[in-house]
Amino acid sequence: MPDEKKRFTQRIYIFGALVFILTAWFSVGYNQFDEHFQVIEFAGLKLGLTEKANLPWEYDCMMRPSLQPLVVYSVYNIFSFTGVTNPFLIAFIIRLLSAALTFLSIHIVIRLYAPEILNRKIYFAFILLSFFMWFIPYNSVRFSSENIAGRVFLIGLAWFFLRKENKMADYFFTGLLLGISFITRYQVAFMIIGFAAWLLVIRKAGFRNFMAFGSGIIVVSAIGVLIDRWYYGEWVLTTWNYFLQNILLGKASGFGISPWWYYLEDTFINAFPPLSIVYILAVFMYFYYYPKDILTWAMVPFLAAHFMIPHKELRFIFPIIGFLPVMIIKTTDLILKKKGYELLQHRLMKIVINLFWFLNMTMLVVLIFRPADDRISLYKSIYDNYNSPTKLYYTGDNPYHRAKVDIYFYKRSNLVFQKVDSIQNIIPSMDTVSLVVTNKPGQQFGNIYNPVLIYSTFPQWVSHFNFNHWIERTFFWYVYELKPTKKQMPIIDENE
Repeated sequence: MPDEKKRFTQRIYIFGALVFILTAWFSVGYNQFDEHFQVIEFAGLKLGLTEKANLPWEYDCMMRPSLQPLVVYSVYNIFSFTGVTNPFLIAFIIRLLSAALTFLSIHIVIRLYAPEILNRKIYFAFILLSFFMWFIPYNSVRFSSENIAGRVFLIGLAWFFLRKENKMADYFFTGLLLGISFITRYQVAFMIIGFAAWLLVIRKAGFRNFMAFGSGIIVVSAIGVLIDRWYYGEWVLTTWNYFLQNILLGKASGFGISPWWYYLEDTFINAFPPLSIVYILAVFMYFYYYPKDILTWAMVPFLAAHFMIPHKELRFIFPIIGFLPVMIIKTTDLILKKKGYELLQHRLMKIVINLFWFLNMTMLVVLIFRPADDRISLYKSIYDNYNSPTKLYYTGDNPYHRAKVDIYFYKRSNLVFQKVDSIQNIIPSMDTVSLVVTNKPGQQFGNIYNPVLIYSTFPQWVSHFNFNHWIERTFFWYVYELKPTKKQMPIIDENE
C-alpha cells in the first residue's frame, strides 16, 4: 500500500474508532424492541433481574437462540464480580463490544478488497464509506441479532478469501464463523446456503472441503443447542420452534404482512433519499455486473426469501449493511473504468459527489449524538437519584411498560409502579419516595403536595421557546417527586 493511502487509512481508523466510541456512549437504548426484550431482558431472567411472566411470548415458545443472552449474562457477571452492577454502564460496555466486532469486520473487509481499488479517490471513498456511511456507526453499536449475525458472517466470508490457499482447516473455520452467525439469527441461513452453493458451483470446493465447511456449521449449531439447554432448562430445538411459530403457524404474519416490494419502498423512504437511491441501485447493479461473485450468491437468496416472507420489517435486511460499501465502490469503480476516471472531474459529477457527502455526514452527526430510545434518560435519572424504596405513580402510560411487558433491566428492585385515577388520590408514605410521571406540561397538583420536577425529556430552558404552544402538542415526559405540605403530612401505608 502506497504511503499516502496507508497514512489516510491509519487516520480514518483512529477517527473511526473515536466515532464508534462516541456513538456507543450517546446512542443509548435500542433501535427495536427485540434488541432489548429478547436479548437484555432474556439475560435478566438468568441474572435474577426479571421474571418469566414479564418476558415476551417468544420465551414460552422457546424459539429464541440464547447465544446473545449468554454474552450479556457473562458481561454482567464479570462486572458484578468487581462490584459494578450499574445497568447503564454495562449496556454501554455491550454497545462497545458490538462496535468492536463491527470494527473488526470492517478491517478484514478492507484488507480483502482494498488491493483491488487502484484509483486514489475511489480508494479514499471506500475507506470513508466503510466507517462513515451515515447509518453504519449507529448500527455498529446495536447488540441486535441483525448486526451481530451480519458482521460475523462478513468476517467469515472475508477471512476465507484472505487465505491464499484454502485448506480443509480453512473451510472448517469458515464454517464455524458462519455457524455463529446462524445461531445468532436464523435467517442468515439463506446467506449460508448461497455461500455453500457458490463453493460447489463456482469454487468447485470438492467433497472433503465442503464437508469440512458443513462440519464447522454443525459443530457450532450443536454448541447452540447446549446453550439453549442451559438457558431454557430443557432440551429444545429453537431453530425448529422458530420455524414452527413464525412460518408454519404464521405468528409473524400476525404482526402485519406487506407486499413483495416493501423493502424497496421502505429503503427508499427510510434510508434518506436521495442517498437511498444510491444504495438500491448499487445492490442491483452489483448483481448484474458480478453474477458469479460471492456477495451476489450470498445476498440473492437472502433477499429473495425476505421478499417472499409475508411479514416484513426493514431491520430484517440489516445483516447486509456491511456489504454495501463494497458493492457501491466496486460498481462505481467498474463504471468509471468503462467511462473513464476523468468523469470524476466533471462539474456536475463534483456537485453530485459533494452533495452525497454533505447529506451523509449531516445524517451521521445526528445519529452519533441522538439516543436510540429517549426514555433511557428517564430511567437513568430515577436509577441514579433514588436507591431507597420508591413508588412511581402514573395516570396514563407507564414509561417502563413497552411492547406489552415491563423494562426491568434499567430499574432498581425497590422501584414499584402504581396506576391511579387522579394525582389527588396519591397518598405518600413516610418510608417510600413518591414519584409521579406525566406527559402533561404544567401538571396541576393542588395545594396538598409540594412537587419538585426531577426530570423532563428536554431541559427547562426549552420552555422559553414555546412558540405557538408547541410544547403542549409534543409528547414529553415529566417526573416529579411529591413532597407533602403541612396540609398533607405523610402517613405510613401498612400495606406496602
